[in-house]
Amino acid sequence: MGIDQNDAVAEALRRLVSDSFATRLWQRDASLWPEPSPGGDPASNTLGWLDLPMRLSMLGQQFADLNSQLVADGFTDVVVLGMGGSSMTPLALSNLFEDSIANGSSRIRLHALDTVNPTTVSKITENLDLSKTLVFVSSKSGTTIEPLTLESHFRAAMESSPSSSMNRKNFVALTDPDTPLSERARAGEFGTWVATPEDVGGRFSALCAFGMMPAAATGINVRLFAESAARMAQRCSVDSEENPGLALGAFMASNALDGRDKVTLITSSEYSMFGAWVDQLLAESTGKNGKGLIPVTGEPVLKLDDFDSDRQFIVFKTGEDTDRLSHAIFALRSSDHPVFVIEPQSADKHEIAGEFFRWQIATAAASSLMDIYPFDQPDVESAKVKSRELLTDLRTAIDSVDLNEALAETTIHRAPKYVAITAFLPESEELTAAFADLRKAISQKTGMATTFGYGPRYLHSTGQLYKGGPQNAIVLGFVSGIYDHLAVPDESYTFGQLTEAQAGGDFMVMAEGGQKVLPVKLGVDPAAELSTATQQLIE
Repeated sequence: MGIDQNDAVAEALRRLVSDSFATRLWQRDASLWPEPSPGGDPASNTLGWLDLPMRLSMLGQQFADLNSQLVADGFTDVVVLGMGGSSMTPLALSNLFEDSIANGSSRIRLHALDTVNPTTVSKITENLDLSKTLVFVSSKSGTTIEPLTLESHFRAAMESSPSSSMNRKNFVALTDPDTPLSERARAGEFGTWVATPEDVGGRFSALCAFGMMPAAATGINVRLFAESAARMAQRCSVDSEENPGLALGAFMASNALDGRDKVTLITSSEYSMFGAWVDQLLAESTGKNGKGLIPVTGEPVLKLDDFDSDRQFIVFKTGEDTDRLSHAIFALRSSDHPVFVIEPQSADKHEIAGEFFRWQIATAAASSLMDIYPFDQPDVESAKVKSRELLTDLRTAIDSVDLNEALAETTIHRAPKYVAITAFLPESEELTAAFADLRKAISQKTGMATTFGYGPRYLHSTGQLYKGGPQNAIVLGFVSGIYDHLAVPDESYTFGQLTEAQAGGDFMVMAEGGQKVLPVKLGVDPAAELSTATQQLIE
């Protein structure tokens, strides 16, 4: 671990140690943070994640034979239907372990579906043999609209498939006890129901069944995850400046309080989706009451001149391109940017479990230093309410602006503002690359940091930050001008209309809260439209 110990960071770390933060955290001392928002769960009901590293070995034993059982039963694919904390860990792990899953002996592929975009839903459905697909319906509350509508879709697709028939054994429920989803499971609608811990919030649930059962299904060794998490938990339990969670938390909070609230995570490409997991943890935990750590992840490579003074950098130094990361560390430090370097104790990818826990401790510590309550998300529901209203009146359309006009608007701003790019579009490598080029052009032109997320994924991630955090974002909200009419079974709306309602509702709430929101509709070839506009912006 390498940390730039300026006076503010050192003082913040000493404060955490002298205040016995670690001891009090493990004792569940709620006085470490301010009171939750009205209706938010108190800390005493949300700190169960501290116990997960020690419970993980038992979970590993419970799921030890899961992969072999699924292979024996003829399954070839696992699809996780979830949002936010229910899907971020499977998403990160499927990306990180992609090669070993594809080339190993597990013979089970892992897919995390956290979108209701009709093009994406149709594509993944067409590419699966549904009779050999196990579907995890993952929802802590048991009421989340996206996984429930997707569940309806997959059940209907299995019923109508000539090579398959709807079988409850193809469906697994992951949810807390006493939720509507658990009641359906008790009634026999699912082959299996695994109860998730009630005292663990979604974004802190990586090491429980939400993250670990899909991992085990694909043959990932949960026992090694347990060993990594337990080692990190031990290191994070002491009141010491060597505590890795406290050190990271002190670094993030002190720099943010000094005006450097853009937490820029630099990783190797294979850890890119770990950045999406960090997005949710930081943004949803801290983005409240006009404050927040603004995670900047998946950013294209920029020059030092493209970074303004509102940045702090965390370099996750592992993976295949450590030479590039070493060069980045040297260059940033030479330019007096604050840099925190994380080097896992082993190159083994199972060390990611320990990193999940390090970042959770760090988030709890940073929130304490910034006087933020990290275990609620008071502004997420507002966009859901607005989306439901729009679904009742499908005639309401999103007022959009021309793409070039929207980009011209961004160029008149400078840091500490930042550009938040949201895309309610079908995810693809080509489109993601086009957005990366756009992000690079904006930063080169203005010096502003950029964030990026596909919708509705970001609604359950950075969405809380955009609504409850600092109101200094210029939001470029991209939607499709063309949706197919994939029906949501037993509902009066289509997946396209649901997507449009979610986008419109969120844009309205962000604008009402004070953000500058610029909705943009793209046509049949969004990647090409973006590329053309990006080139014009550069010129």
